[in-house]
Amino acid sequence: MATRSTSQRASRAAEVRHTPEHVASGMPAASGGKRLVSVEVLRLLAIVCIAVFHAFLQQYVQAIWMGPQLSAADAANPVSALAASRGAMWIVAMIMYCGACGNHIFFMISGFFLIPRMCVACRSDGYWKRQLRSTGRRVAMILATVVFYLLLIMAAGRMLAWERNAGGQSNLIYELEFVWLYLVFVALAPVIAWVMGRVGIRASAVLAGIMLVAVYALNIYVACTWQAQYGHRSLLDWRKQMSAVSYIASFILAGLLGWALREVNDRSTSGRSVSGRSESRRPTARPLWAKRRFWTRGIVILIVAACAITGAMAMRPTYVALYALSFKSTSLISFALAVCALMAAACPPRHTHGRGVSARVESAVAALASGILGFYVVQTLARVLWEAVDARFLQPLLVGAAALPAGSMSAFLGLLRWIALGAVCSLAYVVVICLFDRFVRRPLLRAVHLSK
Repeated sequence: MATRSTSQRASRAAEVRHTPEHVASGMPAASGGKRLVSVEVLRLLAIVCIAVFHAFLQQYVQAIWMGPQLSAADAANPVSALAASRGAMWIVAMIMYCGACGNHIFFMISGFFLIPRMCVACRSDGYWKRQLRSTGRRVAMILATVVFYLLLIMAAGRMLAWERNAGGQSNLIYELEFVWLYLVFVALAPVIAWVMGRVGIRASAVLAGIMLVAVYALNIYVACTWQAQYGHRSLLDWRKQMSAVSYIASFILAGLLGWALREVNDRSTSGRSVSGRSESRRPTARPLWAKRRFWTRGIVILIVAACAITGAMAMRPTYVALYALSFKSTSLISFALAVCALMAAACPPRHTHGRGVSARVESAVAALASGILGFYVVQTLARVLWEAVDARFLQPLLVGAAALPAGSMSAFLGLLRWIALGAVCSLAYVVVICLFDRFVRRPLLRAVHLSK
C-alpha cells in the first residue's frame, strides 16, 4: 500500500512539474524538474533546420524539374543557375534533409518526455481525470498561440497592406497542418501511453517496429511515384496523409525510447525500475544503445552515407532520384538522423565531470528554444516576411550567378554565396521570431494562466 501511494504521489508531482509550456513550446525537463540543456539545444537546432530548409525549398523544386541538361543559365530565370550546377544542387539537396529532420525532432522531443511520464502514471488512480485536465491545458495553449499570431498577422496585414499570405487569407487547415498534427498528438498522448503501459515495453517495441517497417515501405513508394503532383495534393489523398502517419510514428517511437531510457537510467543508478520494484541491489551496466557515443557515431555514419548517396544521385542525367531521397516527411534518412540526434542529446554523456553550461547560456537557449511553436505559426501565416528578405538579400545573388557561364567555377562560387547568406538570414529570422515569442507571447499566456 505504501509503495502504491508513493508511486501515485510521484506521478502527480511529475504532472505538476511539466507545465503545458514545457510540452507545447518545447521546453523538456529531466527528472527532478531540471531541464536537459542538450535537448533544448537540439530543439533550437530543429528550428534552424526548418528555417534553412524553407529558404531554399522553392528554388530546389524548380531546379529538380529543370534538370541538369542546361547549356547556359538564363538571367531571366535565375533558378537555372542552380539547376546547371551539380555541386550546388548537391549542397542544397543535403540541406533538404533538414526540413523533415527538424519536423521529426519537433514531434519526437514532445513524445520522448510526455509519453513515459504517462506510462508510469497510467496505473495510478485518477489517471484519466488528471490527464483530461493537463491535456486540456496543453491544447488550450496551442490554440491560444495560433489565435494570438493569427490576430497579430491579420492586424499587421491591414496596416501594411499585404496583398497575400497574410493570416486572414490563409487556408488554416492546410497551411498549419503541422501545428494541428501536434495538437492531435498531444491530445492522443494519454491514450497512447495507456495502451503502451498495458501491453508493456517489450510488446510495445515489437508493435512499434512493425509499424515503422510498414510506414516507411509506403513512404518509399510515395517518394518514388508521387513527386510530379507536388503542390497539388488533396488532404484526403492517402499519400498526403502519410505525412501525418509518419510523424505520429515518430512521436510514438520517441515515447517508447524515452520510456526504455528511463528504465535504464533508473536501474543503472539505483537497481530499481520506474515501476518501483526492486530488481537488483547493484547498479547495472548501461546497454550500448543507451550510451551517447553509440548515437553520435550513428549520426556521423548517416551523414557520410547521405553525402555519398546524394552526390551520386546529383550526377545522374536527371534529378528525379535526388528529389526522392528527401521528399517531404517520407525521407528515411531524415527520420534516422532525427532518431540519432534525439538519443544523442538525451543519453547521458560518458564523462559528467568538468565545467557545465553557464546559467546565462542555458537561459538563452531555453528562451529561444521555447519559441518553436510560435515560429511554426509565423513562418506559415506570414510568409510575406521571408519573401521580403529573399527579394532584398538573396534573389540578387541568384540573379548574379545566373548571369555567369553555366557550370563555371565563378557561377558555383556565386551560388555558394547565395547559400551561405540564405543560411545566415534564416538564422537571424529564427532569432528575431523566437525572441518576440519569448518576450511577447509567453508573458501574455502567463497573464491568462496558460503558462508559468
